[in-house]
Amino acid sequence: MSILGFPGNPNSTANVALLDQRLAVEWVRDNIENFGGDPSRITLFGQSAGAASVDIYSYAWNQDPIVAGLIPESGNVIGWGLPNSKEFGAAAWYNVSSTLGCGNSSSDSAAVLSCMRSQNYSDILNSIPAASGTSAILGYFGPTEDDVVVFSNYSSRTPAKIPMLIGNNDYEAGLFRTQFALNGLFYPDNFWTAFNLQAFTCPTGIRANLSIANEIPTWRYRYMGVFPNLAVSSEAGTWHTAEVPMLFNTAPSSPPATAEQVSIGNYMRGAWAAFAKDPQEGLTNYGWPVYNTSQDSLVRLGFENKTGPNLINPYRYDADCVFVNVSSTDSNVEIPDLPDLGAAVTPTANGTSPTPTPTATGTGAGAGGASGTTWPSPTSTNAGERLKVGGYLSFVAVMAIALM
Repeated sequence: MSILGFPGNPNSTANVALLDQRLAVEWVRDNIENFGGDPSRITLFGQSAGAASVDIYSYAWNQDPIVAGLIPESGNVIGWGLPNSKEFGAAAWYNVSSTLGCGNSSSDSAAVLSCMRSQNYSDILNSIPAASGTSAILGYFGPTEDDVVVFSNYSSRTPAKIPMLIGNNDYEAGLFRTQFALNGLFYPDNFWTAFNLQAFTCPTGIRANLSIANEIPTWRYRYMGVFPNLAVSSEAGTWHTAEVPMLFNTAPSSPPATAEQVSIGNYMRGAWAAFAKDPQEGLTNYGWPVYNTSQDSLVRLGFENKTGPNLINPYRYDADCVFVNVSSTDSNVEIPDLPDLGAAVTPTANGTSPTPTPTATGTGAGAGGASGTTWPSPTSTNAGERLKVGGYLSFVAVMAIALM
């Protein structure tokens, strides 16, 4: 949505994209029964930035969520340095307005807004300055603090008390690593290992822990499938968004899906449907344990390309979260030498483990608290070219289960 959904204008309504999302949910509530749906069984789910917007929704309308369940995939309110501050949003807004000749922060705000509204949308988008490196992933326009819909203190706020299915992919960094390489930018392996942990694994763990701290029924997954027809590069692994074609059964037909892939896809779609049909008990009846950091309750989907939950204690993947700062997007900090503290964790016979998951409040120990080398500038085969990797991209869907 970029500037069209999150304009940053300090003198007008902020986060209009999120307000539109609420209107969409209200429309579904008011109309879905006419299409055979059940307004009491609406599930809001999203992926990546769409997942973050789903989670923002859970805090913005925590007293009247309308929906019965939430599924944020590979994104939430924790991490990525979000939300943007009001000052950051305003600076980005006036940068574009001045480029278009509509004035700046010293101009009459009403005149600036009127001028911007008269511009062609493509001219507005083309006036957004290019960002480079990791900054290009989010861009300059995204959810911005307004203390109405978007807040700065999520770790101390209470989300909607409705069931949540939350998770991330095993190597989310694989997509960005591939995109960067296509643009001639290369970071070392330890950069991407830390990026994967800081941007996805740890925010997911922290958000799941916040959920169970508020006594909200929660299930957590980690998708790990790797298949030939979904491989975007030799280094991508289970990349960011790799679960989406599995859930929608839209993987390319060439090469054909493997038998393991078909089986895992069916199993995953069954799990999502079970949650949507009955957010309170559906996954329990499907054989998934409620998330608990002291037990083997993290569901590894597609682990070793096998069908089933394959449970393990979340400490296996969360242990190194004490070495990173999930609230930082500063690429000039040190890369921590991650020891993989959870490597020795294996599934237990009774599903319990004495090893605690580190408690995190949303910041971690910070990379500066660990030894490491300086976070490097990437090597580049076309240093004069600026990387462009979209802006604040979003996928959000609303499911209203059909009446039986």
